[in-house]
Amino acid sequence: SLGGGQWFTPGESENWAFMAVTLTPFSKRDRAADEIVESLRVQTDDLDGVDAVGFLMDAGPPVGRPIALRVVGSDDQIRKALADSVIAFLTAMDGVTDISRDDKLGKDQVEIKIDYPRLSQLGLTVADVAQAVRLAYDGYVVSRVRYGEEDVNFRVLLEEKIRKKPEDLGELKIPNIQGRLIPLKEVAEFITGPGPSSFFHYDAERAITISAALAEGSDLTSLDATNAVINNYDLARDWLGMRFVMGGEAEETQESMISLAIAFGLAALGIYIVLILLFNSLTQPILVMFAIPFGLVGVVGAFALHGEPLGFMAMLGVIGMMGVVVNDSLILVNFINVHRRDEPEKNFLRIVAEGTSSRLRPIILTSVTTVVGLMPTAYGFGGDDSFIAVMALALGYGILFATPLTLLLLPCLYMIQHDIGKLVRRIPGLKHFYFIPEDAGLKE
Repeated sequence: SLGGGQWFTPGESENWAFMAVTLTPFSKRDRAADEIVESLRVQTDDLDGVDAVGFLMDAGPPVGRPIALRVVGSDDQIRKALADSVIAFLTAMDGVTDISRDDKLGKDQVEIKIDYPRLSQLGLTVADVAQAVRLAYDGYVVSRVRYGEEDVNFRVLLEEKIRKKPEDLGELKIPNIQGRLIPLKEVAEFITGPGPSSFFHYDAERAITISAALAEGSDLTSLDATNAVINNYDLARDWLGMRFVMGGEAEETQESMISLAIAFGLAALGIYIVLILLFNSLTQPILVMFAIPFGLVGVVGAFALHGEPLGFMAMLGVIGMMGVVVNDSLILVNFINVHRRDEPEKNFLRIVAEGTSSRLRPIILTSVTTVVGLMPTAYGFGGDDSFIAVMALALGYGILFATPLTLLLLPCLYMIQHDIGKLVRRIPGLKHFYFIPEDAGLKE
């Protein structure tokens, strides 16, 4: 689609445009998105009448451009000069492509540069000039006539054919304090050029955001490129009142990871509270939740072997894994607890062994069916989606590792907790920490 529509639009202007292209699914095409972009880049290099063409690949939720640097300051001229210098520096840097800035130029405008000494000599003020120009081009309502039920305004302003000729602006007559009509060209000069299309602010100051992408196969990282720009300038010495603010992938990723850590903590706390209500104990929920670190071992190992980074979507898979592996542990611990309560005369070690062997099949079947269902998505069988694949990879290998470790280590931890419980019960006031208040009649 070209222009507006349902796509995100960076703005509207007569002198630049954007085009959004939706690619077919990866499994139905022979080229990756990077290859398609490089092919288009070669073809658009020869376009006539176009100053620059940039490309932006978007997959999944927005995470910002790889390189994004805000130039913040109140002085428009210094800020623009610094932004120009930063763009020149990035252009000369190997591995940096598709450099852009958000202070795109808008329509042509006429800037009136007033000669203040001359203005004073001729008995005029800036307010006089501003009022005359506004009256000429915007008009002034001099009368209002009612026709039926509608009020009609009569506005006085210059003829349209004169308003469309900027060169005639200098002939505009302005009355001075003595009543003389002074041509505007006597007290001002006119500069015609494109004006700004938008103004952007950061912390209540004007800002220009410079963004860029990294070339495919480049060893340069977004952080290295940003730091290189920052270290190249001594703002306190050469660019007074200016400052740099980092953004882009680094900023978005940091905010996402903070939110993810909060979600991880809330999920763990929620699981713990539910298990307390189920077991009527403060310590047995910790045993059940020991399966989570086992799953994390599998996730880290799997991503290391596959050469994949542990990104945002992978960590979402880890949060989903928490619920599955805790469920396996919950089944085992709850089964043993029920048998301890119903058969207090039976040997404790035998209860743990029988409970583990009895729950072995359902736990393995639950885990195996979940992992088998996730592997096609993780490896792209029948269709590839790189955005979701990492989540399935984390969820699948986390469950795969946590299941055998849970079946082997959880019974041992349960017995250790039982032994510690025997010692704790000798301390008055701590009996309520454990599911079984007393072990009277329970054989060792």
